[in-house]
Amino acid sequence: MSDITSVGAKPKNSLTKRTLWTYTTGGIGRDMSYTLYSMYLLSFILYTKQLTNAQFAAISTIMIICRIWDAVNDPIMGGIIENTKSKWGKFKPWILLGVLSNAVVLVLLFSAPLTGWNFVVFFAFMYLLWDITFTMNDIGYWSMLPSLTSDMKERNKLTSMANLFAGMGGILTVALVPILTAGKLTIGGNAPTAYVVVTVIIASVFIGCQVMTVVGVQEREKNVKVEESMGIRKMVKVIFNNDQLLWVALVMLFYNLGSGIITGIGTNYIYFAYGYNGSFVTVFAVIFGAATGLVMILFPILSAKLTRRVMITIATGLIVSGYIGMFLVAFVTSSFYVLCAAGLFVGIGQGVFYMVITINIANTVEYNEWKTGRRNEGLIFSIRPFTAKLGSALQQLVVMVVYLVLNVTDTTNAISAAENAAKMDPSFTETMKLDQIKEAISLVPSNTTVYMRAAMTFIPAVLLICAFIVLRKKCIIDEVKYAQMLEDIERRKQEIQH
Repeated sequence: MSDITSVGAKPKNSLTKRTLWTYTTGGIGRDMSYTLYSMYLLSFILYTKQLTNAQFAAISTIMIICRIWDAVNDPIMGGIIENTKSKWGKFKPWILLGVLSNAVVLVLLFSAPLTGWNFVVFFAFMYLLWDITFTMNDIGYWSMLPSLTSDMKERNKLTSMANLFAGMGGILTVALVPILTAGKLTIGGNAPTAYVVVTVIIASVFIGCQVMTVVGVQEREKNVKVEESMGIRKMVKVIFNNDQLLWVALVMLFYNLGSGIITGIGTNYIYFAYGYNGSFVTVFAVIFGAATGLVMILFPILSAKLTRRVMITIATGLIVSGYIGMFLVAFVTSSFYVLCAAGLFVGIGQGVFYMVITINIANTVEYNEWKTGRRNEGLIFSIRPFTAKLGSALQQLVVMVVYLVLNVTDTTNAISAAENAAKMDPSFTETMKLDQIKEAISLVPSNTTVYMRAAMTFIPAVLLICAFIVLRKKCIIDEVKYAQMLEDIERRKQEIQH
């Protein structure tokens, strides 16, 4: 059978511009939605619902259990994708089904008018449903990436652009949500109304971007044998026989837990330390995110000049120095922008770190093919969101403990009362709302902000150092090893053909 190529003599395994752009830009809306959920769901709850410590602990426990279940469910979803056979392929049906169902759940989750234990019960059901529906889309989307190209330069570019546009979506959400839900520019004058409007807009963008990916991406023709369906036992065997996958998964777990803690505590720390003004959160997050985005733009250039081993060493140094700076600056100056400057180092370092480990996990697909003759993209790449969600569960555990020990809900309940009064009582003016919130924040003990700052800097620094050690000691697929694997795989295919 002759090779199938596109007009213009492109090799059948070459990455087309159409696929490159529709796949990567599809991540904008996707990460806008995920960022709203992962970064602002807890803020939505704390600042629009008045919770007892027991109710907050219950919600946190639900989040932890569901995230652990969702993490365990990811490889199962990866196996389902591996066994999917349709005229759209094995990835696209789940991408589409996932986005349509998840967008609906997201809107319902942020618009429920329930309070107290009624909200806790509703939250438990909807949170689990969100996890299930997003997993469909998440595994389908990221599992598709290794199947689009095996060329190292093309994969670096594809991975870089995918993370860049995903980062852009995250930055857009991070930049707009705080301003539009806290402070003088709040939509509708109160947080409950603002969150509903923002969620509907983001859910719509999510659907549009992922439909574009489904319609636009052209999967390359693979010169590999069709793989038979796998049961649970075979899935487990594939994962545990891939030693490099397991080590990279541990690195990603350390990274996701460490990088997530600043997200879980940072917003409330800024509100308590610098005032209930969404623009502060926006400025910090945009600077942090822009640093990460710049890395993603420059990563193809960096990867052409530096090995991944060198890049990860530099990244770890930047991350640790940045976190130390973030903790110490408050003892020297009250300037918010000095805190942002320290955060810039963390953002750059984490951007490089994330890019390297994303490529490393993609390379374990070829490692698996090199060892076993099977690629198993869906199953192997399901480990990426598995570690993200498991890390998120552990992050929520840390946040819950910190908040309960420091009685953070005393302050957030006072702010929530003011926000809901602004929604329900037309005579409760914006000035009255902001004055009441300012008074609540003024009652926060000074040592509370010190402990919050320590938790969001020291814990991540230690975890990222652990990730660095594992990466340096145990992950062996460098640029030379990867090239050798590709040569061996191609030679075996040629031997089979002849």
